[in-house]
Parts: sequence; C-alpha cells; structure tokens
Amino acid sequence: MRNITYLLIAFLITPLFVNAQQYGADTESNFSIISGVQSSLDDAIGYSIQDNGKWANARNRIPYSDFKTNRRPSETRKLGVENFRILELKKVLIDDIQYNVLLIKYNDGEYEFPILQEGWRSFESIEFYVFKAENLLKVLPQEIPFNQPYAVDMEVFRAGTVINYDPSLVDDKIVSKIQATQNQTHYNAANLVFAVLPVRENGTEAVRFKMIRSFSKETMTGWYLDPRNADELFSVSYYESKLYKFKRFIRDAEVHNLPTTGSPDDFQSFFNWGILKYQSGNLDDAISDFNQALLFKPDTAFSLIYSYRGIAKSKMGDHNGAIEDFDRAIDIQPQDVMQYSNWIKNYFNRGVSRFYTNDVEGACEDWKKSFEFGFGRALEYLDRFCK
Repeated sequence: MRNITYLLIAFLITPLFVNAQQYGADTESNFSIISGVQSSLDDAIGYSIQDNGKWANARNRIPYSDFKTNRRPSETRKLGVENFRILELKKVLIDDIQYNVLLIKYNDGEYEFPILQEGWRSFESIEFYVFKAENLLKVLPQEIPFNQPYAVDMEVFRAGTVINYDPSLVDDKIVSKIQATQNQTHYNAANLVFAVLPVRENGTEAVRFKMIRSFSKETMTGWYLDPRNADELFSVSYYESKLYKFKRFIRDAEVHNLPTTGSPDDFQSFFNWGILKYQSGNLDDAISDFNQALLFKPDTAFSLIYSYRGIAKSKMGDHNGAIEDFDRAIDIQPQDVMQYSNWIKNYFNRGVSRFYTNDVEGACEDWKKSFEFGFGRALEYLDRFCK
C-alpha cells in the first residue's frame, strides 16, 4: 500500500497546463503550507578578484580573495566566501497573499577541534528568504535590460538558517518561523538584495547575479539600491549562469503566481484561489474554492476543476468523492489536443481511488485504459496489482 501512495504523490506533482498557463500541482506529504519546488538552479560559476589582481573562479562557489590561501585552502576555505549546492523557489500563502520562498542549500561543515583544525565534519545547511511573489518579477523583467546592472530589494518577510538540516523537517521549521513573524512573536531584521547584470556579448547571453545579505533598515540597503552604485555591485565578486538557465529558474516560479487581484467573485478567480491553496497543501479550503467556482458555472466544460478537486479529495481520504469528480472530468473530453495528456490521467487517478475502496478490478480497468491511451506509468501498477 505504501508504494501506491508514493506513486500517487509523484503523479500529483506533474504540472498541468491551462491555456499555456502552468499550474503546478505541488503538495507536500505532510500538508505543510509550503508548496513543492517550483524551480531550481544548480549550475553557476562564482568569480572573485584576488589580491594579485586576477580573477579566480569555481563552480557554485565564490572563492576567497587571498591568492596564497586559495592555493592551499583549509577545509573551511574550500567552502568559499559563500557557496550553494542548489537554489530552489517554493511558494507559500500568508494571509492569502502569495509569497515565494528562496532556499539556498549550501555545503557546510565544522571542525571537532576548531583551534587545532582537526576532525572536519561535512554537512549541508539552508538559508531561506520569504518575500512577496511580486518582487520576483523584478529580478528578471520581461524586457531584459542587457548590460545594465541593477539591484532589487526583496523586502524579506522572514529569513533564517537551518544548520545541518533534516530534509523531512525543514519545511515545518520554516513554517514555524513564518508563523512567529506573522503572530508578531518574532521581529524579522534580515533582508536580501538581489543584484543582477544580464550580459550579452560576442553572441552569448548570461546573467551575473549576487545575493546580498543585509538588514531591513533602509540605511543598510540604500547603497546597493542606488543606481549610481550599480557598476560597483559586480566589481569584486559575482555568480554567472547561462541566461536560459537563470531565466528558467525565475520564470518557472513566476508562472505559478496566479492572477488573484481582489476578492474572488467569479468562476476563474475562485478556481485560481483553489489552485493556490492546493499548491500550499490547504486542501480543505482548496475544495471549498473549487465548490464556489462551480456555483458560477455548474455546467462548465472545464474538466481540470474536477481533476484538481478529485485529487484533493483523494489526498484527504474521500476516495468515493474523488471517483465522482474523476467521472465528471472523464465525461468532459478535451477539445484542445494540448489537454489530452492531462485528461487521460483522470483514468489513472480514478484507478488509484478505486484501489483504495477495494475495487481492484475497477482500478485495473482504469490503469489499463490509461496505459492504452499512452500514460506509461500505469504499466507499473498493472504489473504489480493486476496479475
């Protein structure tokens, strides 16, 4: 039974597409309010100017400026001034406002005997920054200003560090810190300035960027944000990534920021809010918003609302209700060929819900149907449960 639960969740994080708008059906198995990973970046070159006047570089790491030390670095110096293993963007709803969570997962470590510098132990840690989703749009505008450096104040709501983190607990730790700020039991003093320089030269396009840790006071961020100082932002150190990789990192997260201006008052806005709450693991409220949307269009031919509501009900354990929604979604055959791949997944998901209601024969019929329609993952279920 555990295997089938895992595979269902793996299926749920498969993105769905509506009118070229990508809605990622990301949820966490612990139903925290933080979404799954919506975009990531794991490949950049870090540069720093050394005291001999030459630039040093390293993958995903800003080297120290001391030339001699860089030649024979200690374990701590091998980590660089800073480094990252991967950058990730997630989403969280705070008081029904869309925020992004930037996770900087980096290589870390410590000596058992620091004075002697002996007994080095390596591990991974995380920095996180929570900021309004609208600020992400400023990091890489639609009209990219090539060869013009600029800085963006991310106006961080909450930031923190989790040393030697446990992947299964890190989201809950972040949630608790967000709630502490939300409940005014903790004042957030940290901020982040994102410095960006899109470069186009000699037929190549790249993005230089820096994540400048600062404080929320304007006096601490003002220098970085002053356009007169823009050229100085990249004079000592920076990361550089291929434009298409950095663009994908930003855009893939932006595409999850749905239009939700004002209070929902029609089918589309209630559906959008339902998707947001679904992504954040708030399944009860997501189902409620889908229900409200259907009050406006009870005869809608938009099958995805039934698909999403069915998945949400299934994750809540209401498998009979989920089967009814998948039935409705299957009855609404797609008019757009781009929706076909999503439509056939309703058979697969209905099969999972039937399995949980002990209708193994019906489950196998649905998995067989979805496999015949081209959903290859169903074959594993057929081999495991339908022989």
